[in-house]
Amino acid sequence: MKTRIIDVAINVYGKPAQTALALVSLLAHSGRFIDRIYFNEEPDGLNAVFDHDDLLAALGDRVVRHRPSFMNWRYAVDEARLGDPAYRHALRYQYAFEHSDKRYLLIIHNDCEFTGDVVGLLLGALGAHSGAGEIGQCWLCPAAMLGRCGPGRYRDYRPDFAELAALYDAIDPAVYRRMYLQEPTDALRNRPWPLPECRLNEFCCLLRLDRVRPDTCPQGLARPFGAYVDVGNPYTGNGILDIGVAWFGDMVHLGHSFVHVPLASCVRHEGGHRSLFAPDDYVKREEQAIAVLRDKYGAS
Repeated sequence: MKTRIIDVAINVYGKPAQTALALVSLLAHSGRFIDRIYFNEEPDGLNAVFDHDDLLAALGDRVVRHRPSFMNWRYAVDEARLGDPAYRHALRYQYAFEHSDKRYLLIIHNDCEFTGDVVGLLLGALGAHSGAGEIGQCWLCPAAMLGRCGPGRYRDYRPDFAELAALYDAIDPAVYRRMYLQEPTDALRNRPWPLPECRLNEFCCLLRLDRVRPDTCPQGLARPFGAYVDVGNPYTGNGILDIGVAWFGDMVHLGHSFVHVPLASCVRHEGGHRSLFAPDDYVKREEQAIAVLRDKYGAS
Protein backbone atom coordinates (compact mmCIF):
# COMPACT_ATOMS: atom_id res chain seq x y z
CA MET A 1 0.00 0.00 0.00
CA LYS A 2 1.29 3.43 -0.91
CA THR A 3 1.74 5.48 2.24
CA ARG A 4 2.89 8.82 0.85
CA ILE A 5 -0.60 9.98 -0.02
CA ILE A 6 -0.29 13.66 0.88
CA ASP A 7 1.43 16.70 -0.57
CA VAL A 8 2.13 19.79 1.53
CA ALA A 9 1.62 23.42 0.54
CA ILE A 10 3.54 26.02 2.53
CA ASN A 11 3.61 29.73 1.79
CA VAL A 12 6.89 31.38 2.74
CA TYR A 13 7.53 35.03 3.47
CA GLY A 14 10.63 35.49 5.60
CA LYS A 15 10.94 33.51 8.87
CA PRO A 16 13.72 31.14 7.70
CA ALA A 17 14.26 29.47 11.09
CA GLN A 18 10.54 29.12 11.75
CA THR A 19 10.05 27.74 8.24
CA ALA A 20 12.75 25.15 8.87
CA LEU A 21 11.18 24.16 12.18
CA ALA A 22 7.73 23.86 10.61
CA LEU A 23 8.93 21.44 7.95
CA VAL A 24 11.44 19.51 10.06
CA SER A 25 8.93 18.95 12.86
CA LEU A 26 6.15 18.05 10.41
CA LEU A 27 8.31 15.45 8.70
CA ALA A 28 9.49 14.08 12.05
CA HIS A 29 5.93 13.35 13.16
CA SER A 30 4.02 12.78 9.92
CA GLY A 31 6.69 12.15 7.32
CA ARG A 32 5.43 8.68 6.47
CA PHE A 33 2.39 10.24 4.80
CA ILE A 34 4.13 13.03 2.91
CA ASP A 35 5.46 13.03 -0.63
CA ARG A 36 5.99 16.45 -2.20
CA ILE A 37 6.38 19.79 -0.42
CA TYR A 38 5.20 22.71 -2.53
CA PHE A 39 7.33 25.59 -1.28
CA ASN A 40 5.72 28.84 -2.38
CA GLU A 41 8.27 31.64 -1.94
CA GLU A 42 6.67 35.05 -2.19
CA PRO A 43 8.95 37.46 -4.09
CA ASP A 44 9.69 40.30 -1.73
CA GLY A 45 12.60 41.86 0.12
CA LEU A 46 12.47 39.50 3.08
CA ASN A 47 13.01 36.45 0.93
CA ALA A 48 15.81 38.23 -0.90
CA VAL A 49 17.60 38.77 2.41
CA PHE A 50 16.59 35.58 4.23
CA ASP A 51 17.00 32.84 1.67
CA HIS A 52 16.01 29.23 2.29
CA ASP A 53 18.61 27.51 0.12
CA ASP A 54 20.15 25.42 2.92
CA LEU A 55 16.75 24.14 4.04
CA LEU A 56 15.69 23.29 0.52
CA ALA A 57 18.97 21.51 -0.16
CA ALA A 58 18.49 19.43 3.00
CA LEU A 59 14.96 18.47 1.96
CA GLY A 60 16.18 17.37 -1.46
CA ASP A 61 14.09 16.46 -4.47
CA ARG A 62 10.84 16.13 -2.55
CA VAL A 63 10.57 19.96 -2.67
CA VAL A 64 8.80 21.75 -5.51
CA ARG A 65 9.98 25.34 -5.31
CA HIS A 66 7.63 27.92 -6.75
CA ARG A 67 8.32 31.64 -6.98
CA PRO A 68 5.28 33.57 -8.23
CA SER A 69 5.76 36.41 -10.66
CA PHE A 70 4.54 38.91 -8.06
CA MET A 71 3.29 39.10 -4.48
CA ASN A 72 -0.45 39.56 -4.06
CA TRP A 73 -0.02 40.59 -0.41
CA ARG A 74 -3.47 41.23 1.12
CA TYR A 75 -5.17 42.65 -1.95
CA ALA A 76 -8.67 41.61 -2.96
CA VAL A 77 -8.67 39.15 -5.82
CA ASP A 78 -9.30 40.49 -9.32
CA GLU A 79 -11.71 37.85 -10.53
CA ALA A 80 -11.36 39.06 -14.13
CA ARG A 81 -7.72 37.88 -14.06
CA LEU A 82 -8.29 34.38 -12.69
CA GLY A 83 -8.02 32.92 -16.18
CA ASP A 84 -4.35 33.95 -16.24
CA PRO A 85 -2.21 31.22 -14.60
CA ALA A 86 0.56 33.69 -13.71
CA TYR A 87 -1.92 35.81 -11.76
CA ARG A 88 -3.74 32.85 -10.24
CA HIS A 89 -0.54 31.15 -9.08
CA ALA A 90 0.42 34.28 -7.14
CA LEU A 91 -2.44 33.48 -4.77
CA ARG A 92 -1.32 31.46 -1.79
CA TYR A 93 -1.35 27.68 -2.18
CA GLN A 94 -2.91 27.80 -5.66
CA TYR A 95 0.12 26.41 -7.48
CA ALA A 96 0.13 23.35 -5.23
CA PHE A 97 -3.65 23.10 -5.42
CA GLU A 98 -3.48 22.80 -9.20
CA HIS A 99 -0.30 20.75 -9.58
CA SER A 100 -0.43 18.12 -6.84
CA ASP A 101 -1.25 14.62 -8.05
CA LYS A 102 -2.26 13.39 -4.59
CA ARG A 103 -5.70 12.80 -3.13
CA TYR A 104 -4.88 15.03 -0.15
CA LEU A 105 -3.21 18.41 0.28
CA LEU A 106 -2.03 19.62 3.69
CA ILE A 107 -1.82 23.42 3.95
CA ILE A 108 0.41 24.84 6.68
CA HIS A 109 1.81 28.15 7.84
CA ASN A 110 5.57 28.58 8.00
CA ASP A 111 5.51 29.48 11.71
CA CYS A 112 4.06 26.26 13.12
CA GLU A 113 5.83 23.72 15.28
CA PHE A 114 4.38 20.23 15.04
CA THR A 115 4.49 18.30 18.29
CA GLY A 116 2.45 15.30 17.18
CA ASP A 117 1.11 13.50 14.13
CA VAL A 118 -1.26 16.12 12.75
CA VAL A 119 -1.69 14.30 9.44
CA GLY A 120 -2.82 11.11 11.15
CA LEU A 121 -5.23 13.14 13.29
CA LEU A 122 -6.75 14.96 10.32
CA LEU A 123 -6.98 11.86 8.14
CA GLY A 124 -8.72 10.01 10.95
CA ALA A 125 -11.32 12.77 11.28
CA LEU A 126 -11.88 13.54 7.60
CA GLY A 127 -14.39 10.82 6.78
CA ALA A 128 -16.77 11.91 4.02
CA HIS A 129 -15.92 15.60 4.45
CA SER A 130 -14.05 17.72 1.94
CA GLY A 131 -11.64 19.20 4.47
CA ALA A 132 -10.57 18.98 8.09
CA GLY A 133 -9.00 21.42 10.53
CA GLU A 134 -10.02 24.15 12.91
CA ILE A 135 -13.10 25.95 11.61
CA GLY A 136 -13.84 29.57 12.33
CA GLN A 137 -12.06 32.71 13.52
CA CYS A 138 -14.52 32.81 16.38
CA TRP A 139 -12.44 35.24 18.47
CA LEU A 140 -13.37 37.94 15.93
CA CYS A 141 -17.00 36.98 15.42
CA PRO A 142 -19.94 38.61 17.23
CA ALA A 143 -21.98 35.42 16.84
CA ALA A 144 -19.44 33.60 19.00
CA MET A 145 -19.04 36.52 21.40
CA LEU A 146 -22.80 36.47 22.02
CA GLY A 147 -23.02 32.69 22.34
CA ARG A 148 -24.93 32.06 19.12
CA CYS A 149 -22.20 30.10 17.39
CA GLY A 150 -18.78 28.62 18.03
CA PRO A 151 -15.95 26.51 16.60
CA GLY A 152 -17.24 23.94 14.16
CA ARG A 153 -20.89 25.00 14.54
CA TYR A 154 -21.09 26.86 11.25
CA ARG A 155 -24.03 24.77 10.01
CA ASP A 156 -26.15 25.35 13.10
CA TYR A 157 -26.50 29.12 13.05
CA ARG A 158 -27.62 30.75 9.80
CA PRO A 159 -28.69 34.38 10.27
CA ASP A 160 -30.02 36.56 7.50
CA PHE A 161 -28.29 39.87 6.85
CA ALA A 162 -30.50 41.87 9.23
CA GLU A 163 -29.70 39.49 12.08
CA LEU A 164 -26.00 39.52 11.21
CA ALA A 165 -25.98 43.33 11.26
CA ALA A 166 -27.74 43.31 14.64
CA LEU A 167 -25.03 41.03 16.04
CA TYR A 168 -22.29 43.44 15.01
CA ASP A 169 -24.24 46.37 16.44
CA ALA A 170 -24.77 44.55 19.74
CA ILE A 171 -21.07 44.27 20.54
CA ASP A 172 -19.46 46.95 22.71
CA PRO A 173 -17.64 49.31 20.32
CA ALA A 174 -14.50 48.88 22.41
CA VAL A 175 -14.35 45.19 21.43
CA TYR A 176 -12.40 44.70 18.21
CA ARG A 177 -14.16 43.09 15.31
CA ARG A 178 -13.68 43.73 11.62
CA MET A 179 -16.00 46.32 10.13
CA TYR A 180 -17.48 44.34 7.26
CA LEU A 181 -20.84 46.05 7.72
CA GLN A 182 -19.74 49.68 7.35
CA GLU A 183 -20.27 49.52 3.59
CA PRO A 184 -21.43 45.96 2.89
CA THR A 185 -21.44 44.74 -0.68
CA ASP A 186 -24.49 43.18 -2.28
CA ALA A 187 -22.65 39.87 -2.12
CA LEU A 188 -22.57 40.02 1.68
CA ARG A 189 -26.15 41.30 1.92
CA ASN A 190 -27.40 38.48 -0.28
CA ARG A 191 -25.28 35.72 1.27
CA PRO A 192 -24.43 36.42 4.91
CA TRP A 193 -23.95 32.73 5.71
CA PRO A 194 -21.46 31.22 6.30
CA LEU A 195 -20.51 34.17 8.50
CA PRO A 196 -17.65 36.51 7.55
CA GLU A 197 -15.23 34.84 9.97
CA CYS A 198 -16.10 31.25 8.99
CA ARG A 199 -13.35 29.35 7.25
CA LEU A 200 -11.19 26.27 7.39
CA ASN A 201 -8.23 27.91 9.11
CA GLU A 202 -5.21 27.88 6.84
CA PHE A 203 -2.48 27.59 9.47
CA CYS A 204 -2.99 23.84 9.26
CA CYS A 205 -5.75 22.05 7.39
CA LEU A 206 -6.25 19.03 5.16
CA LEU A 207 -8.12 19.17 1.85
CA ARG A 208 -9.51 16.20 -0.04
CA LEU A 209 -8.25 17.40 -3.42
CA ASP A 210 -10.17 14.96 -5.58
CA ARG A 211 -13.39 16.35 -4.07
CA VAL A 212 -12.68 20.07 -3.90
CA ARG A 213 -10.63 20.68 -7.04
CA PRO A 214 -13.43 20.04 -9.56
CA ASP A 215 -15.55 22.74 -7.85
CA THR A 216 -12.72 25.28 -7.41
CA CYS A 217 -11.21 27.76 -9.87
CA PRO A 218 -9.96 27.17 -12.53
CA GLN A 219 -12.09 24.03 -12.94
CA GLY A 220 -15.16 25.08 -10.96
CA LEU A 221 -17.17 27.99 -9.63
CA ALA A 222 -15.58 28.45 -6.18
CA ARG A 223 -12.98 31.18 -5.86
CA PRO A 224 -9.41 30.04 -5.06
CA PHE A 225 -8.60 29.01 -1.51
CA GLY A 226 -5.99 31.77 -1.28
CA ALA A 227 -8.19 34.62 -2.57
CA TYR A 228 -8.85 37.67 -0.44
CA VAL A 229 -12.30 39.14 -1.18
CA ASP A 230 -13.65 42.59 -0.28
CA VAL A 231 -17.18 42.56 1.19
CA GLY A 232 -17.12 45.83 3.14
CA ASN A 233 -15.27 49.10 3.32
CA PRO A 234 -12.63 49.28 0.57
CA TYR A 235 -11.00 52.38 2.08
CA THR A 236 -10.03 50.89 5.43
CA GLY A 237 -9.28 47.30 4.49
CA ASN A 238 -11.68 46.18 7.20
CA GLY A 239 -13.90 44.66 4.53
CA ILE A 240 -11.31 42.19 3.30
CA LEU A 241 -12.23 38.62 4.14
CA ASP A 242 -9.31 36.52 5.31
CA ILE A 243 -7.65 33.75 3.31
CA GLY A 244 -10.00 30.84 2.70
CA VAL A 245 -13.24 32.56 3.77
CA ALA A 246 -14.65 33.18 0.29
CA TRP A 247 -13.60 29.68 -0.82
CA PHE A 248 -15.16 28.12 2.27
CA GLY A 249 -18.46 29.90 1.70
CA ASP A 250 -18.51 28.99 -1.98
CA MET A 251 -17.79 25.35 -1.22
CA VAL A 252 -20.44 25.11 1.51
CA HIS A 253 -23.04 26.48 -0.90
CA LEU A 254 -21.90 23.94 -3.49
CA GLY A 255 -22.70 21.15 -1.02
CA HIS A 256 -19.33 20.46 0.60
CA SER A 257 -18.92 19.87 4.32
CA PHE A 258 -15.95 20.36 6.63
CA VAL A 259 -15.11 18.90 10.01
CA HIS A 260 -13.75 20.87 12.96
CA VAL A 261 -10.67 19.24 14.48
CA PRO A 262 -8.92 20.98 17.43
CA LEU A 263 -5.18 20.90 16.77
CA ALA A 264 -3.59 22.19 19.98
CA SER A 265 -2.50 18.67 20.93
CA CYS A 266 -0.11 18.47 17.97
CA VAL A 267 0.45 21.98 16.57
CA ARG A 268 1.89 25.12 18.14
CA HIS A 269 1.09 28.24 16.17
CA GLU A 270 1.90 31.69 17.49
CA GLY A 271 2.68 35.03 15.96
CA GLY A 272 1.14 34.73 12.54
CA HIS A 273 1.04 37.58 10.04
CA ARG A 274 1.29 40.32 12.67
CA SER A 275 4.72 39.22 13.88
CA LEU A 276 6.20 40.43 10.59
CA PHE A 277 5.54 43.98 11.79
CA ALA A 278 6.89 43.53 15.33
CA PRO A 279 10.69 43.34 14.91
CA ASP A 280 11.45 42.32 18.50
CA ASP A 281 8.85 39.55 18.41
CA TYR A 282 10.05 38.41 14.99
CA VAL A 283 13.67 38.08 16.17
CA LYS A 284 12.57 36.37 19.39
CA ARG A 285 10.58 33.75 17.51
CA GLU A 286 13.41 33.13 15.06
CA GLU A 287 15.78 32.59 17.98
CA GLN A 288 13.31 30.25 19.68
CA ALA A 289 12.97 28.22 16.48
CA ILE A 290 16.75 27.93 16.17
CA ALA A 291 16.96 26.66 19.75
CA VAL A 292 14.28 24.02 19.16
CA LEU A 293 15.92 22.89 15.92
CA ARG A 294 19.22 22.51 17.76
CA ASP A 295 17.97 20.94 20.97
CA LYS A 296 15.19 18.69 19.66
CA TYR A 297 16.29 17.87 16.13
CA GLY A 298 20.08 18.18 16.29
CA ALA A 299 20.31 20.85 13.62
CA SER A 300 23.52 22.84 13.55
